[in-house]
Amino acid sequence: MIRPVSVGLVVLVICASVAGISGSVALATAGPAAPSTAEPGPTGGGPVATIDPADSSPFVSQETQNFDNTTFEITIHENGSATWTFRHELWFSNEDNEREAKENFRTFVEAFEANETGLYDRFINQSRLLTQTGAQETGREMEATDFRRSARIEDWPTERGVVEMTFTWNGFAAVNDETIVAGDVFQDIYLSSDQAIVFEADGDLVFRSVEPDAEYAGTSLEETGSVQWNGQREFVDGRPRAVLTRPDGAAAGGGNAGLIATMTGADVVWYLVGGLLVAGAMVTAAVWYRRHGFATDEAGGSAGDGAAGSTAAAADMDGHGSNEGGPTNADDANGAAALSDEELMTDEDRVVKLIQENGGRMKQVNIVDETGWSKSKVSMLLSEMEDEGIISKLRVGRENIISLDGFEPEATKSPFEE
Repeated sequence: MIRPVSVGLVVLVICASVAGISGSVALATAGPAAPSTAEPGPTGGGPVATIDPADSSPFVSQETQNFDNTTFEITIHENGSATWTFRHELWFSNEDNEREAKENFRTFVEAFEANETGLYDRFINQSRLLTQTGAQETGREMEATDFRRSARIEDWPTERGVVEMTFTWNGFAAVNDETIVAGDVFQDIYLSSDQAIVFEADGDLVFRSVEPDAEYAGTSLEETGSVQWNGQREFVDGRPRAVLTRPDGAAAGGGNAGLIATMTGADVVWYLVGGLLVAGAMVTAAVWYRRHGFATDEAGGSAGDGAAGSTAAAADMDGHGSNEGGPTNADDANGAAALSDEELMTDEDRVVKLIQENGGRMKQVNIVDETGWSKSKVSMLLSEMEDEGIISKLRVGRENIISLDGFEPEATKSPFEE
């Protein structure tokens, strides 16, 4: 017997998944809904009940058929765009009649790939609404493009039906020099037990930090190509979050490294020839100075003074260049390093730094005021930090006193009493 196809709709509430939109996000399994349209489903020959957008959220919801699990795969690119793939899997071994389930899914595949079904149309509309709202809330330009869909049967590790719908979210992540930060569009995300979110690093990008802790393959975060968060769980605002950077070589090379990477063939040859000509000119100038500079110095002063002057000049040319350029480059490097440190600082680090600046103890309400975060976010974050032993809480009257290790107040007395 085939399971009822109208029961169990995997719902993604698009309207609340972007920062600033009221209500909570549900990447969860909802109950049966009143049917308004019908589409052929992968688990049976009959139609699948769906929700009319007019009867649900003003931003519409995404419904899928009765799949066993769903993964939201987000591939982050160097330019800040991301490829979003909604991957739904139906395990035939879980069906009462496995053979019939496969035949029904094959019928569904033919219809899904041959026509733009209501399921796919809603996916496109929701993706566009998602990026439009994200642009309004973050101030970045965003657009949903490159919509694709596919459905197939995969054999490994066991036979299962797979449905994938994909789009490109331009402007998804914030890009600052060599740092790419993803996750600021999320708010109040909740994953059900049969759902997962995956961040993948495209190209040469390297993960530097993720929040909260995620699962990954490999011995270190920097060596892995993807991180995953599984349900059932809830995330605070701006989570899940990932900070990625380009490889150290690209960062050190700056713009020139990127330029060489984009050139091929004759362009690379001419670029290298130009570099050799510049280097040759510098060597020629240094040789000329060493040969003729001594004579000039001897004419104007003692030979010893001239040798010292020419040696100093040669050292400058062989080393850091002119005196004017040295301090400027150092300032630029320091500014870039400071900006990178700020981007890589986690919320926990910000709270610890804030408490340290206030003598090791603070009221929770003051942390809310100083950070500008919501009360719920601060409360959840502090609870996580307390579980990890980073801070401790003490209830004094109606106030929560947050203390770092070694700065805990006496339980019987408020630390803010005169």
